[in-house]
Amino acid sequence: MFICSVKATTLRLFGTVVLCLAALISAGAISASLSASPVLADGISFENIKTEEDRRAFLSACGHTPTEEAEVSAEVSLPKALDAVLLGYNEIQKQQGFDLSRYTGKTVTRYTYRLANEGNTPVYANIIVYRHKIIAADITAPGADGFVKPLCVATEE
Repeated sequence: MFICSVKATTLRLFGTVVLCLAALISAGAISASLSASPVLADGISFENIKTEEDRRAFLSACGHTPTEEAEVSAEVSLPKALDAVLLGYNEIQKQQGFDLSRYTGKTVTRYTYRLANEGNTPVYANIIVYRHKIIAADITAPGADGFVKPLCVATEE
């Protein structure tokens, strides 16, 4: 007859090793999903947006023509928790592959461009940048018939 005995400390050690491996595998999977950055259908990335030319090229790649340089360039602090308005705005951003909830509590820069359009109502493009990466973008028309919609649709890399 063969008897094998195991001390409780051996079981704890084995359990700890298994839990650590599971945590590392989970962290790797989460990191990989967070690092996937949105890319336009024609392969233009939302990253490395450092200059006015980069932002204008991005708008052009999305099919929009800015009339001039950014009308507004402002630093904005995102709240630590998204309120109802920002949650609705974030749903628009998710259609493009963005998620503002990753940037709560951060200070970002918003660039606003007036777009060339055929109507009488002015239309603006907003690009929100954090560390040379576009984290949100939209087209806005003010007024009673105004709207906010995605700037362009992205696919995951």
